[in-house]
Amino acid sequence: MASHISSNLAEGLTAPAASESNCHLGLVWPCVRTIEDVLDYVVNSRQSNTGSIIGFHWLASDVHHLYQQLNARLFDLAEPKVQRFEYDYESQIVYLDIMDESPIHHHVRMRLRDHIIADLATLIAVTDGPLIRQLTRSIGEYDPIPIEFENKLFKQADLAFGQSEPRQHMWRKAHQYIDLSGGKIRAVLILDLQYSGMKKAWVSLLTTDGWAQHHEVCYDDDLDKQPIGQVDLYLSDFVDPASLPLACCRSSTAELTGITKNPAITLTYDGLRAIFRRARHLCKPTECIRESSDEETLSMEAERCIAEADRHTAEADRQTAEPGQRIAEAEQRIANAEQRIASAEQRMVEAERRTTEVRLETEQRVAEARNEGRLDMERRVRLSRRKGVWLMQSGVWLMQIGVWLMKSDVQLTESDV
Repeated sequence: MASHISSNLAEGLTAPAASESNCHLGLVWPCVRTIEDVLDYVVNSRQSNTGSIIGFHWLASDVHHLYQQLNARLFDLAEPKVQRFEYDYESQIVYLDIMDESPIHHHVRMRLRDHIIADLATLIAVTDGPLIRQLTRSIGEYDPIPIEFENKLFKQADLAFGQSEPRQHMWRKAHQYIDLSGGKIRAVLILDLQYSGMKKAWVSLLTTDGWAQHHEVCYDDDLDKQPIGQVDLYLSDFVDPASLPLACCRSSTAELTGITKNPAITLTYDGLRAIFRRARHLCKPTECIRESSDEETLSMEAERCIAEADRHTAEADRQTAEPGQRIAEAEQRIANAEQRIASAEQRMVEAERRTTEVRLETEQRVAEARNEGRLDMERRVRLSRRKGVWLMQSGVWLMQIGVWLMKSDVQLTESDV
């Protein structure tokens, strides 16, 4: 299930440009055939301040493309997107409310948005559970959820305001948003402002379990003491409650008591009053005077938003820095390992050098020993040869002496005879 602010929480929700009947007050039928024609008509009508509800024929197969491209092109031109979009599949007619929002609408919308984002940032900062932090971070702003009902397609702004919309119609449309969104919208917040006199405001909250608050007065100029109260929104209003602990879920009538509930977002009546009175002052500065308490409340809210934004930024920076630090540490470890490898390689080269030197020295010594042995052998052979020659000569001499003695003996014998 997708989790986001704008789709799971429709604030100030009212009906699209068309009501359940086929009547559209102030309907204009321009001659448009392409997206460029529609874009030119919307921009020109806003510039001439003649914006109204327009109707034109369009193929059903291209209606989603029309909605996406129209808002994308308006964004490129720095123009606000179309606030209300309806398509009737039977007649193949598109109805667009191209009127731009007023300053009071814009101010209230932006203040509510900032409040919700700040509360979500606070929840992320103070929550210890990784699951809750992960689910809260998954909540973001998205385009409106399309609703198809009775052969009609409705696409509305995330925050819409109905100056003259009957409350019963607005409440019925809130039920349709929850019932027909396929579970993607779980809560509808309605801030009903008295537009003409700007002296009164009501707040309502519809959830999947019914009305949590229904048309409660949060501001009344005629009251000496303003109402006290608050609107609580839970994580279960944004994400599938099946994945949440009971403390983060809205209480239901069938639920057992005794569990402390922790709302994710709290909108106090003081805060809503301050937003409303500041917005009407911007709209009518001479008629609607700002109150010091409003400035104090908004200042506290702004400081809280800034503090939470700073905390969220610091947390994001820390989370961003941690991977960088881990990468730096890993790179340092890699560098150290490379240095150790280089040292080992150097030691291996040194060992190989020493081995080579020892081998060469050994080979040299062996060669020298072999050479000395060969020389000694040659010397001994020469000596032996000399001794052999001397012995042979001595033998010859002895033989000659023997022969001489024999000759002498024969001569002596002959002389005796």
